[in-house]
Amino acid sequence: MTLALTWLDQLTDGQIAAVVGVLAAATAADGVEPISEAAVLRLRHPGAGFVHLLTDDMGTLTGYGSLDERVERRTAEFTVHPAYRRRGVGGALLAALLDRVDGPLWLWAHGEHPAALRLARRAGLARRRELLQLRRGLTDPIARRALPAGVALRAFVPGEDEAAVVAVNDRAFSWHPEQRRWDTGELVVREAQPWFDPKGLLLAVDPAGRLLGFHWTKVHPNGLGEIYVLAVDPDAQGTGLGAALTVAGLVYLRERGVRQAMLYVESDNTAALRTYHKLGFTHHHTDVEFLRS
Repeated sequence: MTLALTWLDQLTDGQIAAVVGVLAAATAADGVEPISEAAVLRLRHPGAGFVHLLTDDMGTLTGYGSLDERVERRTAEFTVHPAYRRRGVGGALLAALLDRVDGPLWLWAHGEHPAALRLARRAGLARRRELLQLRRGLTDPIARRALPAGVALRAFVPGEDEAAVVAVNDRAFSWHPEQRRWDTGELVVREAQPWFDPKGLLLAVDPAGRLLGFHWTKVHPNGLGEIYVLAVDPDAQGTGLGAALTVAGLVYLRERGVRQAMLYVESDNTAALRTYHKLGFTHHHTDVEFLRS
């Protein structure tokens, strides 16, 4: 096997198609998407600080890596085409990613794939973060939760509500490694995706029209629903708005014919886990983030 590694700031249409093929093959083999949605979006929407790593064997793409080089939290993720595993491709990708970054580097192992865990151990990486995916069926009863007094729900209006949504997102997720980085550009990129449904972005507003929180739902191509983003302004937390928004989004997904919903939650977010378990969500899989310090 003749392995070539190439770093690129931007991919051609042909390279994007080849990467998408590798990702699809890995998902089919593993039952878990091998890289995050944010990394997938960067294939067609490159930004400052993002680079791509391709591994090639005689003209065939064998693996793909994504690296966010922004100084505050450098993060990488990678995958290998199932047909080329156990041939050193994963080790070569990991070595190249570690080599490029001087200092701390975070690396994802989605679904705790055994090969990824072995590579992490060999490289001496420390397991530092667990992101849980929870799921529940939507054919089961969903207990209604009342909105706080004076609060109403309405649908997102593209071209008008972006700034308010980003402002609440930033306040609600000021602690979050990825979500706190969002700006209106991140929102607009997602509005352009085929799955985007403005009616599925539920806004909770007070009598003056001020945004207090939102529940952004998503329906994946395979029909799986998702609590995509659930955010409550800190000033409105503790009022029951979060639970009411959660239920409202689940009901909306069910009315669209979705039969199962999923969400991601930090393993140490005990308050959120308690709420989701009460709503019938159970563990599906774990994504692990390792740190090279």
